[in-house]
Amino acid sequence: MENKLDNKVKKKLDDMYEENWQVHSQDVNGDLIKEFPEFHEQFPQYYIDDDDFELPYIVASGFVRFLIDSYNNGNKEIYVKGLHFIEKLHLSEYYSVQNLATVGFLESFPSDWDSSDFGKESKKWFEEVNRFWTGKVKYIGESFK
Repeated sequence: MENKLDNKVKKKLDDMYEENWQVHSQDVNGDLIKEFPEFHEQFPQYYIDDDDFELPYIVASGFVRFLIDSYNNGNKEIYVKGLHFIEKLHLSEYYSVQNLATVGFLESFPSDWDSSDFGKESKKWFEEVNRFWTGKVKYIGESFK
């Protein structure tokens, strides 16, 4: 027999997760604008639609392209600052922000990207993303269970 109380609790937790997810994802986008005004100024070059800014994983992917372009154009200061930003996200107390750091940001780097400048957590998760894409693990995070 199904326990209705458990379903109500699960629904409430799911709603809370969704609410927290949106708040913290929007905070990340806001932090990007504050810390990287040059990314915001160049935003149209990394996106197809103005509404893309509302989608945190799209923003994360565009930001990584911005960092790679900065690196390739010799702007190592922006590149390193961006890596510090991603590391800070990995150290967040919120799972949704940590997940965005890994799946949104790190997964957008090419798999053969040199991660030697990444922070400790970012490097660990970048290696896990690559293990996932090469079939060595079934899901991202499996190596840490």
